[in-house]
Amino acid sequence: MISEKTLEIVKSTAPILAKEGEAITNLFYQKLFANHPELKNIFNMVNQSKGEQARALADSIFQYAVHIDKLEALGDSVSRIAHKHASLQVAPEHYPIVGRFLLEAIQEHLSLESDDPVMIAWEEAYGALAAIFVNTEEAIYQANEAKLGGWRGDREFVISEIKEEGEGVKSFYLNAKDGEPIATFEPGQYVGVKVLPDNSEFTAIRQYSLSNAPNNHTYRITVRAETHAGNPEGVVSHFLQGLRVGDTLLLQPPTGDFIIKRPKNDLVLIAGGVGITPLMSMLLAKIEQGEDVSKLTFIQCCRDKNHHIFAEALTALQAKHGFRYFVSYEHGAGADVEGCLTQDILNQWLENKQTDVYFCGPKPFMAAINQTLQAIGFNEEQLHYELFGPTLALTES
Repeated sequence: MISEKTLEIVKSTAPILAKEGEAITNLFYQKLFANHPELKNIFNMVNQSKGEQARALADSIFQYAVHIDKLEALGDSVSRIAHKHASLQVAPEHYPIVGRFLLEAIQEHLSLESDDPVMIAWEEAYGALAAIFVNTEEAIYQANEAKLGGWRGDREFVISEIKEEGEGVKSFYLNAKDGEPIATFEPGQYVGVKVLPDNSEFTAIRQYSLSNAPNNHTYRITVRAETHAGNPEGVVSHFLQGLRVGDTLLLQPPTGDFIIKRPKNDLVLIAGGVGITPLMSMLLAKIEQGEDVSKLTFIQCCRDKNHHIFAEALTALQAKHGFRYFVSYEHGAGADVEGCLTQDILNQWLENKQTDVYFCGPKPFMAAINQTLQAIGFNEEQLHYELFGPTLALTES
């Protein structure tokens, strides 16, 4: 239990963290990597270079300070982060290292003495938070290890098939190199993929949603080569694009909490770009389990016809199983609508405002969808989305 004095002091520091949090976390990462460069094998160094990791950590610390006396309010965030940590192989021994340099950064930036009540309080508060994550993550590790075909840590997989799915997008079919069964998964979950990128001394781990229905022999990930302003940006996604059938990858077991929590026949699935991957898995799982999907609505938003991922497969599935399927192209003809999804369009397509909606895509896309859905009558409890990367707040740009 955290002492009442610590609760009071930590909550009182929330305004300071709101103002100084990013500077503190930037200093923390400088100290951490200077003393433990091996941790660059875990952290996403692209996000580090952009400052995204520091902003996200600052927001997390601020939220912890605000809610430290009501930690149940952080339940969803803790679950999401713990699953992400599990895909990165975060271990209990990492937490004292992180804690040391985080506390040092707070002390140095705020010019505090080591025996200042603020430092004493934050040392206790960090210890309590670390214990929550260690226990939550160990439960995930144990659950994955106990499954049929389950494992802990790295496992080598062989690429058995590669399929072009659209411009700059490929699906990779993966089977365990040892020929043994693999752990099943919940539709919507992802795997951590570890590679050693070209010209890099550190490994990189990225999370890719599984885009096939669960089974005990094959995983499918569908990857877009990330670019910015026409230039390659995704270190791992571009590395994967150069692989061939027969090449191997290291995978961590499936994790993630973006899963169907309240099964319903009339679910709504809304995909933006390659964000279709977890939603495709949800749809395929329902079909393969023999569920009635005639009342399900699947909405797919694409840049244009050339970027229409799984177009043939979804068209064929819709014709056979009768779910409602709508497509929006940002540019060009060939879809149900051209341009962004407006309130009028979604209000027309989604007559039942009592069902749950699952959506995934670029963060600005999801922020707009979230706002539009609430404007036409859906409440927050009905809306479920997946956030990759360090960001915790969907409202950020």
